[in-house]
Amino acid sequence: MKPGKTANGWTMVELLVVVAIIVVLAAITVPIMKSMKNRAYRAHAVTKLEALGGALNAYTSDNAGQLPWEDAPGSDDWQTASDPENAEVWYNILPQLMGAEPLGALASDPRRLYEESYPLFLPGAPYPSGDKKLGTPYFAMAMNSRLQRKNDEGVKIRGKLSQILSPSRTVAFLEAGMPGDKKSVPGQRGFDASPKANARAFVGRYNGKGMIVFVDGHVESFAASDLITTSGDIKVPQNTVIWTNDPDEDPN
Repeated sequence: MKPGKTANGWTMVELLVVVAIIVVLAAITVPIMKSMKNRAYRAHAVTKLEALGGALNAYTSDNAGQLPWEDAPGSDDWQTASDPENAEVWYNILPQLMGAEPLGALASDPRRLYEESYPLFLPGAPYPSGDKKLGTPYFAMAMNSRLQRKNDEGVKIRGKLSQILSPSRTVAFLEAGMPGDKKSVPGQRGFDASPKANARAFVGRYNGKGMIVFVDGHVESFAASDLITTSGDIKVPQNTVIWTNDPDEDPN
C-alpha cells in the first residue's frame, strides 16, 4: 500500500474532504430540520388553541356570558381536577365542548393528558420525561389570571363577557411556560405549568414566539418582549394586547 493511502484505497486528504463535507451538510441540515419541526409544532398549537377559543365562545353563549373558572381552590393536582365541584373549571368544561373528556376524568390514567389527540396537549412543549409528568397535570396553556378578580368582600368571582371592554384584544388563554421552557426575557417568571398565568409566564416556543387566544376566539403570535419589559413589568398602556377587563386598569 502506497504511503498516504488507506486500506480501501482512499488518501487521507480525500477522507478529510469527505468528513468536511459531512460536517457542512450536518450544519446546514440540523437547523433546517429544527425549523421544520418548530413550524409543525406551531401549526398544532394554532389548531388546538383556535379550538379552545371556539369552546370558550360556546361556553359563554350557553352560560349568560360567564367565563369558566380559571382554576380550582387548593392544589392543581389530579384529586382537585377530578372533584365534581370543579366541573366548571376551564380545563374540565372546555375539553368536553371540544369532544374530549374533562381533565379530571383522566386522573386514573394520566398518560392520556400527554397524547397528541387530547385538546390540552401541545407537542412542542417540554413536558417532563418518564413518569414525573404523571404525578400532577402539566399545563402548556393557561387561562389569563387577570380576568377574575375579588369582589369587595374579598371573594374571587367569575369573570363575565359584559365586563370585558375589548374582547378582540383581551387575552383569554396563553401559551405558558413550563419548567423546561427557555426564557427569552430576563423578567419572565412563573414557568410552573399552572392552569392560570399572566404575561410574565408567556413563553415563545416556536422560534421565539408563542400563541395567545383572545376572548373573541381568534389566535395571534407574539414574542415575550412584545408583552413585558426586561424587568418583568407588563407593558402599558394596554393597546394591542390587554390583560384586564378594562384597558385602563393596571395589569401589574
